[in-house]
Amino acid sequence: MSLLTSYRISPACLVYKASLPQATAQAEGAIPVMNSGLDENVNSKRLHILKILDEFPWDDAKIHVAQQSGSTRPIDVFTRSFEEWQNSWNGSWHSNRCWNKKYIFSIIELPNRLDKWLFGGVFKVISQKPIHKDGKKWIDYKVDLEPIYEEFIGRLIIEWKKDARAKGRIPSTIVPDMYVSELLEERYAGEEFPGYSNINHSYSSLEHMWSVAKQDWISALKHCQGVYLITDRKTGLRYVGSAYGEEGIWSRWATYFASGGHANNKLLKRLLSQPGKGQKYASENFQFTLLEQASSRDSEQHIIERESYWKEVLMTRSEFGLNEN
Repeated sequence: MSLLTSYRISPACLVYKASLPQATAQAEGAIPVMNSGLDENVNSKRLHILKILDEFPWDDAKIHVAQQSGSTRPIDVFTRSFEEWQNSWNGSWHSNRCWNKKYIFSIIELPNRLDKWLFGGVFKVISQKPIHKDGKKWIDYKVDLEPIYEEFIGRLIIEWKKDARAKGRIPSTIVPDMYVSELLEERYAGEEFPGYSNINHSYSSLEHMWSVAKQDWISALKHCQGVYLITDRKTGLRYVGSAYGEEGIWSRWATYFASGGHANNKLLKRLLSQPGKGQKYASENFQFTLLEQASSRDSEQHIIERESYWKEVLMTRSEFGLNEN
């Protein structure tokens, strides 16, 4: 594969210059190149993805534009389990002609980064079988990871402005508008801390940040005190909690992940102890929101009073909530 010959290092990523070698001869056994003129009329002032992904058989591929489905963000799936990303988002059941080509070129929508997509790998369709699910006809696809461009998985960020909702796209309709944004030094490990007023994240995404000890999140929240909300997206029930004293929001939330989702709260514990629930239910359905960040001047009593205020506002002490007091 062709590689860029020069780059400069920035704190967060490697930003490549458009100094490129000629395409190398195709290695024995490599995927054949069939580009259908995709490299024509490319804007030479920006680094187009065809300049570095020059050996890919676009004619025999579909592009998987992975976007949020319901409450599930594909970037969270990718970061917590590549096996799940491969077999449940690229493989598994899809519409009849979704992956009607030999290869799947996957990109993943990045949260809070407009028009930025993370390269999620190239997968080869190895089998497809018609199935019936929920009264509809689908195709169950089995896929294998292809080694081509494997070094770019989770590192290459592509700039492309989404023009439709469809997830299975014909390359010729979108590749001409795709450019290299940056190449991360290390594989993407989770969303960058979005700011205190933008914390509204799933249990699974926050648990991943906790499990990998994401430093920007830890630094921002370990001394942060205030009031937070946990919402059960399946039932709509809510729980209001707080962190004060020596305990910051980060260590408080860590007790939920370490305990399987309940942090010894009586009603949450009762909910998760029901048959078929447990930590899997919390991971799939709980959403964490920072309602109010306390000032360094605020007393513990003030934070407790604000917690009580939010319990009243959101009626979490009633049948609508999971606060017992």
